[in-house]
Amino acid sequence: MSMSRNRITTLIVGAGHPLAELMSELESQFSPPELPLLGVIDLDPEAKAAAGQNPGSDRISVLGHTLEDLSGDVAPELVVLAGCDEATRTALGRRLPDSLQLEHRSAPLLAIVTRLADENRALRADSRRLKEARLRLRQFVETAPLSIYIKDTDLRYRHLNQHALLLFGFDEESVVGKTDHTLFPSGNVRWLQNVEQETLRSGQTHYATGILPVRERETHVHVTLFPIVENQKIEGLYGLVEDTTDLFVSEQKLQQVDGQLDETQKYLREVLENSKDMIFLTDPQGRILTFNSGAENALGYPRDEVVGRPAHELCSTPGAFDKLFEEAILDGHATRYEAEFLDRNGDSIICNISLTKIDDHQGMPLEVVCLCRDITTRLRLKNDLIRSERLAAVGQMASGVAHEINNPLAVIDTIAGLVEETLAADAPQLAPETRDILMKSMNRLHYQVKRCTSITHSLLGFVRNTKTGMVKVDLEALLDECLNVLGIEIRRSRAEIVRMFSTELPTFISDPMLLQQVFVNLIKNALDAIAEVPDRAGVIEITTSGNGDHLTVTIQDNGVGIAKQEQEKVFDLFHTTKPAGRGTGLGLSIVHDILYRLGGSVRLVSEEGQWSRFVIELPMKPPETPLPDPTSMTF
Repeated sequence: MSMSRNRITTLIVGAGHPLAELMSELESQFSPPELPLLGVIDLDPEAKAAAGQNPGSDRISVLGHTLEDLSGDVAPELVVLAGCDEATRTALGRRLPDSLQLEHRSAPLLAIVTRLADENRALRADSRRLKEARLRLRQFVETAPLSIYIKDTDLRYRHLNQHALLLFGFDEESVVGKTDHTLFPSGNVRWLQNVEQETLRSGQTHYATGILPVRERETHVHVTLFPIVENQKIEGLYGLVEDTTDLFVSEQKLQQVDGQLDETQKYLREVLENSKDMIFLTDPQGRILTFNSGAENALGYPRDEVVGRPAHELCSTPGAFDKLFEEAILDGHATRYEAEFLDRNGDSIICNISLTKIDDHQGMPLEVVCLCRDITTRLRLKNDLIRSERLAAVGQMASGVAHEINNPLAVIDTIAGLVEETLAADAPQLAPETRDILMKSMNRLHYQVKRCTSITHSLLGFVRNTKTGMVKVDLEALLDECLNVLGIEIRRSRAEIVRMFSTELPTFISDPMLLQQVFVNLIKNALDAIAEVPDRAGVIEITTSGNGDHLTVTIQDNGVGIAKQEQEKVFDLFHTTKPAGRGTGLGLSIVHDILYRLGGSVRLVSEEGQWSRFVIELPMKPPETPLPDPTSMTF
């Protein structure tokens, strides 16, 4: 019977009572784990006859009954003898020369030896595992893609792997046994030595970053240091060095880019904030997030008052803005040339609006940029240009009409002269009253012909930009003459004319014919306004006053009045509030332009359905050079 060597390390050889006694003692004092490998050679002849019967324990193998039964591969570390003679001991010594022999009376010593053998076996296993671990560690140190070095407790280099040698630019023979003072005499590695000393002192792992002067250039590194402990004593340290120079350079570039981006964002914020255009951001639901100063100035809303509100509340037609906003969300961009906003006072602001969607990194709508440019003034100038072009066309037409009217006026004036000559020749034959009436009629006819001629000349003056006839004017007399011209219409309307003329007004320099055209137009408009309220007694109040530099004439009626939305447009060319067929839209436009040329002005105050008041201001002295006709101005 043979047993492998890893099963039998202790052998018992004996016979008779001593063997039985030993087996009984082993059975009572030791459990199998304490003596796991045990074999018996029973030399008792009776046992031999029993054909392998166990002398004392079913758990202990009987290897045989003679020493010859021992197989060649059995090499016990310990042989216990029980009832053996000297010849047997000698034979065992020759057969097992490396085994230790003990008498059976040394059972306690057997137990001690067994334990020591087990412990020695465990130590040998630990030593083997330690060697394997050290081998694997050395393989890691040599093959790891890191620069690794080993130092003793005096911080002298014991070993550097190939990556470390390449990093530092050394060969191992010139480095081993030396310190950083020798290798880096400039002292630029003091930070690393301080961390290494702290690692040896504390016995803990430490991390550090710094700069090493490698190959005459600064190399940025990240270092991990941990102690080498053997038998609970620190014997040195490992250093793992990672070259972070490229990372450092990348971080520097990234910081530069971040700095440039911050500057760009700051500049962009300044541009957006200080832009005269209205710029505001909304969320994808259309609620205002930001509101620049241009928007505050244009609409009159402080920023805190509008942030969080729906943007369409700023528009006169919220539905149109919502439709434009939906288009921007779907297509990314939407524009509209004329969008009407309302400022805090309810006044209209016309803007060219552009909406642009900004998506997040997942492609979802994040914000909408609303850029609005106030084009109210531009549209007003555009309308003025159109008005100027229309007025120029009217002027050209008026020029032709004036030429055509002047011819029959000349004929009428000539006939009136002939009538005067006839009256003078036939005067004795006429009754005095009849002669006086006819002579006064002829004088008035001459005056009106002269007035018509002056008007046609004025029309030609507007077209040709000629100088007006500036003379001294008696304002009260001029107004009375205008009322006389409209006498028939005043009587038909049954309107009451209330004159409130100042008695201290001096004469002033102006063009009486142009002024007469102004006052006749305004009084005629007042009569038309009164006619639209037939159930009310019409009253026209004409007031004059002066302050030394200017004269003021106020013409007020208690007619139909003018709606608020129409008041700013009444002086526009071709704009009229009168029913179709009754107004051309030229009268107030011409009034405005005449007063502009004379250095004066006109303004309107009205209460719809109640009254209207036109206030005319005239300078005591007109401009030395009459202002240009608005129809000839360019924009």
